[in-house]
Amino acid sequence: MKKHLALAAVKYASKILGLSEIEVIFRQESFFNNSEINAVFNDKYYLIIFNEDWMNQVTKSEIIITAFHETRHAYQKANIEFPEYFMGRESEETINKWQKDFENYKGPLVKGNSLIDLQYINQEIEIDAIKFAQQHLNLMLKDYSM
Repeated sequence: MKKHLALAAVKYASKILGLSEIEVIFRQESFFNNSEINAVFNDKYYLIIFNEDWMNQVTKSEIIITAFHETRHAYQKANIEFPEYFMGRESEETINKWQKDFENYKGPLVKGNSLIDLQYINQEIEIDAIKFAQQHLNLMLKDYSM
């Protein structure tokens, strides 16, 4: 059930963002180098990998927001690699910031190192993905509550 929800949320966000289908796979927590990771976007393969163990412990909203967040990373990377397809949707300045972040990516949650966490959360790609995910979760919930 939760895997279907993650797949549906990635498909929904992909449609909003004008992306062709993003591949989604599921792996156990032991697959990830950090047990705190709930999902990752692999920018080399345009692949979102969800942590199954995490998914089994969280709410549907958390899965949806994570799917939206990771799909937004796919959109960011696609804007860098295929600017002609997304012409004019994002400013050149924004795309340049995203490219810099992907090239110098700081990963999340190294236990006991709050400096790393701040570097992670302050990256333009993370700020944008968090904003997108929250905004679209709120829109989705509003649509379904009517």
